[in-house]
Amino acid sequence: MLTALGIGATIGAGIFVMPGRIAQMAGPAGILSFLLTGFIFLFVGICYERFATLVPQGVSAYSYVYHSMGELLAWVVAFGLFLEYSFGASAVAIGWSVYLKRVWDPHLPKFWTGPQIINNQFEPGINIVALIVVAVVTVILIFGGIQKSAKLNFFLVLLKSGLLVTFMIAGLKHIDPNNWQPFMPKGWDGVLKGAAVAVFPYVGFDALYTFARESKSIKDTRISTYVCIGLVAVLYVVVMAIATGMAPVFLNADQVTDPSQLQSNPLFIGTEASAPLANLLVAAGENWAGTLIAAGAVIGIFNVLLVLSMGGPRIFRNMAEDGLLPPIFAKTHAGNPTFGLIVNGIIVGAVAGFVPFDSVTDIMVLGTLVAFIWVCIGALRLKLVNPLVCLAGGLGCFILAFKLDPLVWQVYSITCPVGLVFYFLYGRNHSKLGQSGEAVPVTAASSSANDPPPAE
Repeated sequence: MLTALGIGATIGAGIFVMPGRIAQMAGPAGILSFLLTGFIFLFVGICYERFATLVPQGVSAYSYVYHSMGELLAWVVAFGLFLEYSFGASAVAIGWSVYLKRVWDPHLPKFWTGPQIINNQFEPGINIVALIVVAVVTVILIFGGIQKSAKLNFFLVLLKSGLLVTFMIAGLKHIDPNNWQPFMPKGWDGVLKGAAVAVFPYVGFDALYTFARESKSIKDTRISTYVCIGLVAVLYVVVMAIATGMAPVFLNADQVTDPSQLQSNPLFIGTEASAPLANLLVAAGENWAGTLIAAGAVIGIFNVLLVLSMGGPRIFRNMAEDGLLPPIFAKTHAGNPTFGLIVNGIIVGAVAGFVPFDSVTDIMVLGTLVAFIWVCIGALRLKLVNPLVCLAGGLGCFILAFKLDPLVWQVYSITCPVGLVFYFLYGRNHSKLGQSGEAVPVTAASSSANDPPPAE
């Protein structure tokens, strides 16, 4: 079940939603973007897996940095994880609404399909469908409990695997090798920018570690880590190769040499880019396959929302156990932190309903990379792995972070200090570390994450 949860967040979080966006940045070389990100995250995954052994009752990057770098930096990482899970779930909710439109178009006025950025101009709107699906997922988690949620996730993983096979079979016969030329229309800079955005699909392996304390064994966690990273890399490379082979990413790539003059194929830009697989099949004349993919994605992407929406509240739970958040965040019902789910649902719904797709994905990616960088630094400090592994993972994430839109960094530089204000007003005064006056003992039996989990 643990592996299925990780795969559930990775197969769908990006594979049904992100190929169009990454192709727009890197062209067919988006294949290299996925490989590069997977290579970097292999080193990050090694650090995660060693931390899971050291802190068996921990939960993802927050606990690992808490034990290795202290609570202040752990708070910064927790803020990054908040961006990761809330904005990640919001982006998936937006993609889900576009796939639903392909299956069943309610003919909503344009305003109610959500805000968009077209030709660098912001067009306001409210994505009412995304708001509704976030509300439904939140209710399911509150009343369904973790066991029912995990079983539903496993079924949906099988469904999505079948959909990907359908896309590959239907799309293979429409591949034109000429569409792969030029392979890198925007050079290595485009590949690196694509690799930064390709962080989005790999968020599932971090989500997996929010359930590590509920895992049956460290061995299960270790296997799940490498299965998730390896399987995602292979599937995404294959899907990206087929997608970019079915249609040209840029309509005039063979006529211009200046990347700024490239004319994007409408299939790979705007709102349509959040549902590329179905749209590419329909454009190729495979209407039955496109409709099937869209219908299945409506169901399959649902569990990505399920997994991402379970991850954030678990971070809040551990922070509350450490005294950094009010105790209400630690209270659970049927295995799920109820109050955290409610807060998470409100935030995810607000972002999905009122923020454009491109902006949502970039902010989520930055939060993920910040968390990964500090995990690698923490592993280096504690000498958990070979220093070269830590450096490769941390430096790789650092480079990708600075390939994101500068606007994202501006937003982060404003919002992160706001989060720190809450730490200094509440968390610092109520933290267990502050009250004990002791440093975090770096052992397998450390911290509040070391205390018995609350009764569930």
